[in-house]
Amino acid sequence: MPSPVPAGPQPNPLRGFLKMIDWRLVAAVALPLWAFLLGVVVTRKPTPPAPPAVEPTESAAVTPPAPEPPPQQPAPPLPAPEVIVRTELQPLPVVIPVPVATEPVVAVAPAVEFKLPASEVMPADRCKTFDTKLRFHPDIATAAEEARLSRKMLLVLHISGNFDDPGFT
Repeated sequence: MPSPVPAGPQPNPLRGFLKMIDWRLVAAVALPLWAFLLGVVVTRKPTPPAPPAVEPTESAAVTPPAPEPPPQQPAPPLPAPEVIVRTELQPLPVVIPVPVATEPVVAVAPAVEFKLPASEVMPADRCKTFDTKLRFHPDIATAAEEARLSRKMLLVLHISGNFDDPGFT
């Protein structure tokens, strides 16, 4: 005997599709759009209705058309602009500040070269600087010991490659 089909609700195939939609994105796009459309509808001014056409009746008195006003006289032409050409140059006064002997002359101090404090200067025993103010130690043990003694942090820079052949670096 075949098994009976359960009488419960059947799964809706549309339900799986609706779960795939990101509703936050839909709301982020649709809400400003609806707000814009509502603003257009609310602020739109309706066009005023056209006035009804008035048909003349026979009982109304016919008025003669008003006489046209006489044409106006054209305005007199403007005089030609006057052209002025200057052949003499007039000097303009220019104020130039001149130092007076009673004013003290201020000398500018020469620029001081940057130097580290004496507590920061370390002997350059085996360290290389590579034209910088940093000291590069050849091994980690000496760098760690110096960092511990001077109570500073240690930066380990590991570079791998064959520096003799530029294709490897």
